[in-house]
Amino acid sequence: MSSQPEITLSSERPFQPVAEFLASLRFLTRLPIPFAKTVTPVPLSQAMRQFGLAGAVIGALIGLALKAISFFHMPLLMAASFAVGFSLLVTGALHEDGLADTVDGLGGGKTRERRLEIMRDSRIGTYGAAALMLALMCRAGAYIDLLGMAYGQTILVLAACGAFSRAMVVDLLWATRSARSDGLSVHAGRPSRNTALFAIVSAAAIAIWAGVDIAPMAGVEAIGVALLVTAGMRMLATKLIGGQTGDICGATQVLCELAMLATYLSTIH
Repeated sequence: MSSQPEITLSSERPFQPVAEFLASLRFLTRLPIPFAKTVTPVPLSQAMRQFGLAGAVIGALIGLALKAISFFHMPLLMAASFAVGFSLLVTGALHEDGLADTVDGLGGGKTRERRLEIMRDSRIGTYGAAALMLALMCRAGAYIDLLGMAYGQTILVLAACGAFSRAMVVDLLWATRSARSDGLSVHAGRPSRNTALFAIVSAAAIAIWAGVDIAPMAGVEAIGVALLVTAGMRMLATKLIGGQTGDICGATQVLCELAMLATYLSTIH
């Protein structure tokens, strides 16, 4: 009996977007990705155009988990905490690690060189631990409010926040010089302007869609808040360490996501 030929997907059209999407998921999550070994690899800097879509999938999965946990009728804080834990499992705490390192470095270093040295250290300091705890508490608080929303709204809001906050990472990598000659952001490569625009526009469409059922301008306001957070992080990083790093990108994602969640939820109170 002759064996069937192995099916492989090429990164050339029409499968190039598929390859980019799978590469984005592999980088941003710890999920088992189907066809990951049969799709011709694409450079991460090119795959970043799909960061928005990948972020939407991540957010939607967390929303599904949050609503599924609510069926067990446990205390709201406990349900939200389990959902936060699920979010960390999905992403491998990739961005939270960046937040802790960023706060440790920018808060504890007196010079550019010392800040970068602290940020590279894998150990977590007092500033980083405090920032991480505060971020997780804020996320849990937002999830408690999301438990009171309709099923579809919860999933859409988390998908929107996951999408646009990760699109801001692409914007940061494209529009901000690297503070190091090595490191994760250098290894990832610099996305092109078109790549960044595609990521931002596609994620913005999801964010606006998510706000339609909440308030007419909720999505636009959430996008505006995320842009302000990104601009602030860009200015701070450029002033203190001379540009962006992988840790700065991770911190920006977490802060944008929290700011967007707060904006969406504020419109329903």
